[in-house]
Amino acid sequence: MKIAVVGAGITGIVSAYELSKQNIQVDLYEKDSEIGGIAGTFSYDGFSLEKYYHHFFKSDKYIEKLSKEVGVYDNLKWVNTPMGYFSQGALYDFGTPVSLLKFKPLDFLDKIRFGMSVVKILSINNWKHLEEITAYDWIVKNAGEEVFNTVWKPLLVGKFGDRYKDISMAWLWGKIKLRGSSKENGREALGYFDGSIGVLLHKLEDKLIKNGCNIILDSEVQRIDKKSKFNIITKLGESTYDGVISTIPLPEFIRISRGMLPNSYIEEKKSIEYTAVSCMILLLKRQLSKYYWLNIGDESIPFGGLIEHTNMIGKKVYKGNNILYISNYLYKDNAYFDMDIEDLLDQYIPHIKKINPKFDKSWINDKFLFKDVFAQPIIKKGYLSIKPELETPIEGLYVANMCSIYPEDRGVNYAIKYGIDATKKVGKLHEK
Repeated sequence: MKIAVVGAGITGIVSAYELSKQNIQVDLYEKDSEIGGIAGTFSYDGFSLEKYYHHFFKSDKYIEKLSKEVGVYDNLKWVNTPMGYFSQGALYDFGTPVSLLKFKPLDFLDKIRFGMSVVKILSINNWKHLEEITAYDWIVKNAGEEVFNTVWKPLLVGKFGDRYKDISMAWLWGKIKLRGSSKENGREALGYFDGSIGVLLHKLEDKLIKNGCNIILDSEVQRIDKKSKFNIITKLGESTYDGVISTIPLPEFIRISRGMLPNSYIEEKKSIEYTAVSCMILLLKRQLSKYYWLNIGDESIPFGGLIEHTNMIGKKVYKGNNILYISNYLYKDNAYFDMDIEDLLDQYIPHIKKINPKFDKSWINDKFLFKDVFAQPIIKKGYLSIKPELETPIEGLYVANMCSIYPEDRGVNYAIKYGIDATKKVGKLHEK
């Protein structure tokens, strides 16, 4: 049996790895010059950084198991990380009962409503009844309009823009449930690989090569079709396979396999939309704030979060640089998405000064900008009915990407899970 895996992000790498362990011949196709996808890394001055910030939760059992299996578990470090919230022109500690009591933008009764609503969310195990209610409606009903407008609306707008009222409560439940499961003594504990997630990626790459997997880089798949077997067409030519696992974004999968898929499937899956992401990385001479994760509760600020990586992993690792990620989820037609790094930085600086008035452009040692059109599926009410399953209408053709992870949010842990699940489907094909 010969299988093609399209896309060498985490899901694709894990799919290829699991198949290669079963002595199945695997070709792994990747359009870029290196593996990793949106979990990829880059090297700078002797150290490695993620293109997009990453951390892990205590409940991320698939990461734990895989890192143990490939021998990098000792690199996984757990750190209590400070979280903050910027609201009404001030910085506040956030994420603990004590910090809630000190959070001035809410009065006492709204603090109680907010706390009780979070407790209620964390107590829910069967989430499916949340499918048909929006996060807006649920929060207003259970916590009130003021709590929604002060805390939740800026966060939803930061993620989904003007679509914030459309988002399913089941999606928000998944986010809160995940973070609530990663507490130690009331504080959030997050994990990070010493040396970046590249430690895991490169170990998996080594394993794939050792197991005989053919990793084909700089080779975007232009088309998938099927006659007696599947044909993968790239600029390098055409190859034949018994099965295909696609891990690329759903719109790209539909585009390259359109000739095989029934119109009903195409139209249903085309209704799933994405937000894009623009992520700027600043290497700073000085610390911007004391927070690792700073949520932005001010809708006049054009970015949704500041992730100061060196408030989790000390700056000594990074030659004294303070590492700041500026996260901006937006739509691809937004003017900010097309800006080059210099113009975008000029737009951001006045808003960074709101966080720390002392900030100055002279603080910046270096800067990088990464963008992706397919960053976050927009999860509306009733999403479960259109969620892509691993099996498509074409036998032997499987799809595993972040659209399938619902109700959990996309992330490395569930990318690993779906890579494993996809290979189980291929195993059943193999049995036939």
